[in-house]
Amino acid sequence: MIGSIWSKWDLHIHSPYTHQANEYGTSTIDEFVDKIISSELSLTGVTNYFFFKDNELDEIRGKFQEKGVEHTVLGNLEFRIDQQNKDGEWINVHCIFSESINTQQINSILSTLPISNTTSDGKHIYCSQQSFTDSQTKTSEAIVKFDSLIAHLNNNLKFGVDFLIAACPNGYGGFRPDMTEGRSRAVALEIEKRCQIILGRPQDRNFFLKEDRYPSAKQKPVFHASDAHKLEDIGTMYSWVKAKPTFEGLRQSIIEPDLRVQQTDDFVENTYIKPWFKSVKLGGKVFAGEDINFFSQTIPLNPNLVTIVGGRGTGKSLFLDAMHSRFNHQSEHSNARRVSGESLCVELDQGDGTVLKFDSSANKYSYLHVSQGDVQHFSQKPDDLSGEIKRMLGIHGAEFDSVTSSEISNNLSKYRTFVEYWEDVDSQNQRINTPQYQQSVIDNNTQLIGTLTNPQNKLLIEKYQKNSKSINEKNNFINEARSTLALLNRHAIEINQKITLLNTNPCSSNQAPLIDESLVTTPINKNIDICNREIEALTESNSEIASQFRQQGINQDISSLLSKVTEYQKSIDQASSKLDEINQKTIEYQAFVKERGELALKYKEYIDCQKNNIDQSFKRLKIKHPDWNDEQNELVQEILSDIHINGRVVFNVNHFYSGIEECLNRGKFRNTSEKSTFERLQETFCVRSIDDFFKLLSGEKIINCDGEPTSIEEFFWKPEFFNKGGRFELLNYLYSPSNIRRYLYANADFQYKGKTVNKLSVGQRGTFYVCLKLATDPFGSPFVFDQPEDDLDNEFIMSQLVPLFRKIKKYRQVIIVTHNANLVVNTDAEQIIIADNQGESIRYTSGSVEDGNVKENIGIRAEVCNILEGGSYAFEKRERKYGIQELA
Repeated sequence: MIGSIWSKWDLHIHSPYTHQANEYGTSTIDEFVDKIISSELSLTGVTNYFFFKDNELDEIRGKFQEKGVEHTVLGNLEFRIDQQNKDGEWINVHCIFSESINTQQINSILSTLPISNTTSDGKHIYCSQQSFTDSQTKTSEAIVKFDSLIAHLNNNLKFGVDFLIAACPNGYGGFRPDMTEGRSRAVALEIEKRCQIILGRPQDRNFFLKEDRYPSAKQKPVFHASDAHKLEDIGTMYSWVKAKPTFEGLRQSIIEPDLRVQQTDDFVENTYIKPWFKSVKLGGKVFAGEDINFFSQTIPLNPNLVTIVGGRGTGKSLFLDAMHSRFNHQSEHSNARRVSGESLCVELDQGDGTVLKFDSSANKYSYLHVSQGDVQHFSQKPDDLSGEIKRMLGIHGAEFDSVTSSEISNNLSKYRTFVEYWEDVDSQNQRINTPQYQQSVIDNNTQLIGTLTNPQNKLLIEKYQKNSKSINEKNNFINEARSTLALLNRHAIEINQKITLLNTNPCSSNQAPLIDESLVTTPINKNIDICNREIEALTESNSEIASQFRQQGINQDISSLLSKVTEYQKSIDQASSKLDEINQKTIEYQAFVKERGELALKYKEYIDCQKNNIDQSFKRLKIKHPDWNDEQNELVQEILSDIHINGRVVFNVNHFYSGIEECLNRGKFRNTSEKSTFERLQETFCVRSIDDFFKLLSGEKIINCDGEPTSIEEFFWKPEFFNKGGRFELLNYLYSPSNIRRYLYANADFQYKGKTVNKLSVGQRGTFYVCLKLATDPFGSPFVFDQPEDDLDNEFIMSQLVPLFRKIKKYRQVIIVTHNANLVVNTDAEQIIIADNQGESIRYTSGSVEDGNVKENIGIRAEVCNILEGGSYAFEKRERKYGIQELA
């Protein structure tokens, strides 16, 4: 069910029944089998010379069955052929037989094969125990013609289905040639050409994987084997093979010698820790309220490449959708369907044997899931693709500096407060917060006091006026002081709470003191008390002035007169104070305008930084990663070889003016027969580039207002261009970062195979997207991809995606749904899952490419050929390359 997994094989192991060099002594077949089991071997090639002892293979197979152990025994006969190696030794070759052939069948076929040796009277000796005994021939002295052996086997058995040929390049009888001697080299070359398997050493692996050993050379698997002739040698040497432990699995190792056979324990898939989805439990309704359901079953998953195939409507994509439904991906763009699946559960092996279970949609786990249509979405929307590129490069969410944003917001708020202050009016609709208005108040009240003054009362009124002015000043001070105390009280409490919280933080090694309000409040309160006493004294002084009026015999309504003086003086003092306030606020306003322009330039720094981040992030991708091995680094560089990414600052002029139009009195910019609204806006604001935009914001006079160069601040004070509130809408539109990013932003531009996005087909854009997805997250978490062939360039699938999957599956689990036979067969998928829909009940069966028989139309291989267009051809082409003509 789980497909092809790694297990230990020993293709060359002699049993206690071996005819030659038998060192087993009294060891029994039972002990022989126990030793194989304890050595954790899954397949053995039980070896003998020229023929087997009667029932040798059957007896050994029966012992495994008795012990309840699943183990495959292949027959392996070793022949000495009549050709010599460089050391003058007869060369050994091996014939390895399928587990479907028993001892009697093998011995019977070989009993009619004449060996090169003959009897004393020149008669044939045949390859059988009886013939060897009758002729008194020893197996150690027997030789056979290689051509005759091959021809005899081909006449009686099916090559590649019933038997395969192996040879040893080293050791006694090895064919490795003397490279300086022509005949030796020629003999070795012919033997290697005619064998499919090499029984060699770990150091022979790379040599036999080279395809330039000789013209048209093919890669061949090297099997490290024990050649055990005694119990102690069993389990000391073996090979790791990623295949079902069967003869068909052995065939697959010939087809994929690099991927499927390892000669030592130290190989990537045995040592590299990677998380992988271990199983998917299915059951219950697929969608709420619909009849379609999952058949209750648990599908174990292979840690490498899993391919899911099936006809239309069989539920192959639903398998991935079901997995997706068990995680809260929080993805903006995903076409995965939400599957209800009451019994759905996904198990994840973290790589160290720790298993996590995910049985609800609230689960969070980060893995790469590309649903059907996801690639198409991004390939058809370049702007969205740019955003996705930035996310993949790890620079998503890089917001504008929050402190500067707050400063801008505060600046705009204060500016608005000033404008509202400046435009405040009285009941006569006169602006009251202008110097002119307040000066007129002073002048009017000064004249009114003058009408109350005559030579007789002038000195007294002036003194009274002076006292009243002083009282007003001191009252103003008291009000200001009390307001300051209230402000201090409010904020001191909040600040002290924050300081206390900060001090409790483990990172706060130096404790900050709390604010002591008394340091400020005490002197202020003392000043208030002084003012109150002085006001009392001044008030008393004014009372004495009233008495002096009577003492001097001034015959006036003194109370009314002094009340009016008090009123007029208060108005004068208030207006004078207001003038100071207006002057101060005007200075602040000018500072706001200047600061606003300076703050706006920080957005330029930010956007340039964003552009540089994109450039640098891509450069980092191209640098060798110190934690990866050479193959991993080369793999990522291969993926990136056709890709180039650079940051580009984009100022979208159309978006910019579209937003400007919303903030203005559109009547001023209506379309005319000669010009569009856009053209009229552009003629006025004169912003055509990023530089123009920042000139506008910094206050340069680039606006053309009826032929007059105008700054943006001057433009704000022209009410005819705005509807109610329009000035502030335009202010926010131009200066607020949340608005600026609508028309000014950093894009990730890319080229694929030297072409820009506008020159790429949708399939090529999709190819780029997938390549970058893999390059930015190449190893570790599983990669799930629903029907890559639907959205990708076909040339890329064949020339790059297939080789990529073959390599990357060692470092991360890959699960794909596909209807492309090449993505199943040529990637050497470890597991194939077949989807089937029977009466609205969806079920899955799984296995490996070595399961089943095409001719008999059974098993996974037959299903692949029946379901996938070109499936049979893909298998045939793959096997024909290695000379295995018979498609099993």
